[in-house]
Amino acid sequence: MWINEIYFDPPGGGDFVLEYVELRGTPGAALANHYLIFLENEQSTTANPGLVEAVFDLGVLTTPQLGANGYLLLRQAGNAYTGIPPQATNLQNVNAAIAWGSGPVTSSVGFSDEGANGVLENSGFTALLLRNDGGPSKAPFAPTATSFLDLDADNNGQLDAASPLASWFVYDSIGVNAESSDITGMLYGAVNFSAGTPAGGGFVPPGSIFVDVGFEIEWIGRWGDSTGSTAADWHAANLTDDSGSGSAGVPDFRQAGDPHGFEAANQFVETSQGLPYGTKVTASLGGPNPFVKEGDYNPRFDAATKQFVFDGRVDGADLLAWQRWYGFGGGLYATREHADGSLNRTVDDADLAIWATAFGSSSGQLAAQSVPEPSAGLAALGCAAAGCGSRRRIPRGARCR
Repeated sequence: MWINEIYFDPPGGGDFVLEYVELRGTPGAALANHYLIFLENEQSTTANPGLVEAVFDLGVLTTPQLGANGYLLLRQAGNAYTGIPPQATNLQNVNAAIAWGSGPVTSSVGFSDEGANGVLENSGFTALLLRNDGGPSKAPFAPTATSFLDLDADNNGQLDAASPLASWFVYDSIGVNAESSDITGMLYGAVNFSAGTPAGGGFVPPGSIFVDVGFEIEWIGRWGDSTGSTAADWHAANLTDDSGSGSAGVPDFRQAGDPHGFEAANQFVETSQGLPYGTKVTASLGGPNPFVKEGDYNPRFDAATKQFVFDGRVDGADLLAWQRWYGFGGGLYATREHADGSLNRTVDDADLAIWATAFGSSSGQLAAQSVPEPSAGLAALGCAAAGCGSRRRIPRGARCR
């Protein structure tokens, strides 16, 4: 069972209606004694890192199981997302006018939080998806704000062995320092994303992964149907409903960037997975998350949906896209739309190597191009894909013509 998506900071004051969480796993899996908990990340006189600041008690849901397609979607009251597959367990808070509520009276989705605010923390958190095997006394749920558990009582950046954690089976975990003002927060996930790096490095447990994305994070989700706990298994992003992204407005949330507008000069797209600006990130609720095949570099622009769409094939057209964009990005601006498969925000020889590894069959003849000079092996494969004559020997560093 995995955490699939968490939208915790929608734009335009949408925290009280547009947040959602999504889980994924074995179709029909029962959720009795299962919880999704959120730990405080901030360190201050008023914030206590490691404190359980919010809990979804999944066993009390009206449908306490994953859907027939393996997905569970929980939404706030007033939430307007549509197009959710009927096979998914899709539950919305019906005990309040807005937000998650807090406690059984105001939340029909098992939510309870410190302070009874009914929202997820914008500054960040560590989310743990777990099963409690220790009985009611070890459950992370608490009915009052004064009795929420502290899993890092000594604030040393590691979860306490003596805490109820010993009675839990943790399926999945993800940490987020979402804003540049909170990069000193303590994170406890197997993998952790941050809007920056504090002096001396991120505050994560030994062996955990820390990723500095360099932008504000508002949404976190798995990359496609990933199951691991590496940076490549997750997508951290900032989303927008700005019309410049192609959005038709709430809740049509798209991949954000600065400045706004398709093909804008020096467009820094706020994505850890190189999604093109304007991709409809929240259009996959109740199903697999967005994913682009490695080496697929030639999306077409779909005028109807106003976004770039990749064809799922790795062929000669992708080589031409790499040739066209070679050298673009300067370590800042390239995305998968520009053939940046290595996600270093520059289109370079590393991206050609990714294309070559993923290359499949292609029978089309491609137009002559002026090509940067890769290594001999990659040049030969590239020329084969582009339709160079098979009887001609390809010298080292040759261009296809």
